[in-house]
Amino acid sequence: MANQPQVRYINAYVSGNVAYQPEKKPQRKQSAQLPKARRPKVLKIYVDVVALGGILAAAVLSVMLVVGLVQLSQAKAEEQMLTSHAATLQAENQQLLDTYTSSYDLEEIREIATAMGMVPIEEVPHLQVPVTVPQTEQAPTAWESFWAFMVGLFA
Repeated sequence: MANQPQVRYINAYVSGNVAYQPEKKPQRKQSAQLPKARRPKVLKIYVDVVALGGILAAAVLSVMLVVGLVQLSQAKAEEQMLTSHAATLQAENQQLLDTYTSSYDLEEIREIATAMGMVPIEEVPHLQVPVTVPQTEQAPTAWESFWAFMVGLFA
């Protein structure tokens, strides 16, 4: 490496100031400044996604409500039609039942049945036979089996 020369700083006092004072340039008189033209404000509309989703959900639910009301009115109309049809069928059934019961004579049927060998119920001997039903052993419930397992585990 090359030897560096010895550097000595000499601290000598110098009286006075030898720094140059820059002269100020004469300022020209400023003319009146015109106002700067402002940019026209751009109208920005911000869309809130959550609010838009809420509006969309409300619209969907409103449509579903209208559809439900239409289906309800159709179901009520169908129920009314079926009720009137059932009333008609009941009236027809009653008419057929009256026609059927008026077409035969019970006394004539009894005479024919006794001629064929029917015995009145009052004349039939009755016999009572006692029957004992054996008791079936009940299976333990789930709680009882669990309790038995726990008692057996800690016994």
